[in-house]
Amino acid sequence: MTMPDYFIKKNFKPKISENPSESLSVCVVIPSFNESSLDKSLLSLANCKNYNGTVEVIVVVNHPENSSFEIIEQSQKSVQLVNGFNGKHGNNKLNFYAIKAFDLPNKHAGVGLARQIGMDEAAFRLFSIGNPNGIIACFDADATCADNYLEELEQLWVQNPEITACSIRYEHPISGTEYPPDIYKGIAGYELHLRYYNQASRYIGFPFSYHTIGSSMACSANTYVKFGGMNRHKAGEDFYFLQKIIPHGNFRELNATKIIPSPRSSTRVPFGTGRAMLKYLEDVDSGIRTYNLQSFLDLMPFFVGIDSLWEHDDKAVQVFIKNLPLPTSQFLLDNDAVLAIQKVKENTANIKSFRKRFFLWFDAFLLLKYLNYANEYHYKREPVENEATKLGQLIGLDLSDCESTKILLELYREKDLEVWNPKF
Repeated sequence: MTMPDYFIKKNFKPKISENPSESLSVCVVIPSFNESSLDKSLLSLANCKNYNGTVEVIVVVNHPENSSFEIIEQSQKSVQLVNGFNGKHGNNKLNFYAIKAFDLPNKHAGVGLARQIGMDEAAFRLFSIGNPNGIIACFDADATCADNYLEELEQLWVQNPEITACSIRYEHPISGTEYPPDIYKGIAGYELHLRYYNQASRYIGFPFSYHTIGSSMACSANTYVKFGGMNRHKAGEDFYFLQKIIPHGNFRELNATKIIPSPRSSTRVPFGTGRAMLKYLEDVDSGIRTYNLQSFLDLMPFFVGIDSLWEHDDKAVQVFIKNLPLPTSQFLLDNDAVLAIQKVKENTANIKSFRKRFFLWFDAFLLLKYLNYANEYHYKREPVENEATKLGQLIGLDLSDCESTKILLELYREKDLEVWNPKF
């Protein structure tokens, strides 16, 4: 099979010397930086059952240039751990490989680059055996999974080979003894924030409302190279990666298995779970705060009125926007929405294609930008329990016995299990 131009343009050189099995079906890529709990993640994958093809776990052990002696030592230990783990748990269906990504340039070093190194390797290995529909799954060095993880991933593509990528169900631990009580309380609030954001986006009619969690996503090798591979963002790389893919269709949610991400705090990334938990622990009494529900609801008349935007001339579109709730109206005018909508019209021949291209303009990035604007200048972020309760009433959750964040989170977890088929 001819290698895609992606590898030629990058002058790609494989880092794993062993040839892949001809039956390779899944590559799990794990970035590992200064990670002391890597063995738990590897064991979780080793305990997976009932998959048919061959699986490779590719651990990208990485650290930036000029790292401390302690970090360098941990990287060396991690490489030894992976190699030893493969000797103990590897077999003809499962192999563990360590890629040394040491002394990465400080400008780019981080989780995005580490994922890119591993995913490039995975894609190359899958293409080299003529399996462009093989699966590249992202995992984290502090995450674990249900023992049907590999089986369900494999079956998703066997049954639906047209799928480009998927998000996989995740559930943070919200009780136990491994972490202090404040960690469990904080992570319950943070996961509730993630699920509230997802359900609020769906409620207002935004069609690309999916979870984008780095430890619980996967794509085909063909999709990976088609959309230019993983980016090098030091945080939010998962969001940026999936939002290139989701708008083009054939994206799915895999709810038949589960990833258990770590709830721990971290200074490694500027935003995301670890940073949110660190901020929470600095001021536990303030709890986890989220976007005001009204900032979502203000967008509804804009999305509902998409068809009328197709029919109106520029002057009427401007009048329509000015009549929207003030936060939405001001944001759209400040971001030249009339001109943007005019360009969308110029590149579409009918209302169906207009709707699709409209949301290629007002995409997940613009939605997030709007919410940050609205909650800085017009509203204020509120305790997540308050806003999730308000939304829960609108989407039909049974809130009669909802006395804690954990119970409210369980309701949202159950809601997220419902099949969602956006139409636009």
